[in-house]
Amino acid sequence: MEIKKLEAKDIEPTVELWYKVSVTAHPFVPAAYWRNNKEAMATIYLPTSETYVSIEDDKIVGFIAMAENYLAALFVDNKLQGKGIGKTLLNFIKGKRTVIHLKVFKKNIKSIEFYQSQCFNIVSENKDKETGELEFLMEWRKNPAHTGVTL
Repeated sequence: MEIKKLEAKDIEPTVELWYKVSVTAHPFVPAAYWRNNKEAMATIYLPTSETYVSIEDDKIVGFIAMAENYLAALFVDNKLQGKGIGKTLLNFIKGKRTVIHLKVFKKNIKSIEFYQSQCFNIVSENKDKETGELEFLMEWRKNPAHTGVTL
């Protein structure tokens, strides 16, 4: 598996991956919500984020997008989930950050469990303004013991 910075030619397949995974992972959100956000994902969110794609056999199988220390997106092809791609992308980004925040829908138990297994903690619970769904704000902090820095 190769991880590389998103290029213009990667945007369309990355948006399609995001859409397919979003619809599957969030059955409690109408598919129209995701469909209506495809253009913004392609023209605003991905181009303005620090985005990396995971490539296998010349195909994008996952991606991670950061806005400063906020994990805006981590998506892996539905058929390839559970094979370590998301963990690899997350560890790649953890190597570039000391703190990461993200939001995840409360009903998305699978993702919450994944992030908790990757040392993220729930910080607060809020209501997403666009969907009306409850979501958790989660946080990860680099363990100072692993940095070699004495505090």
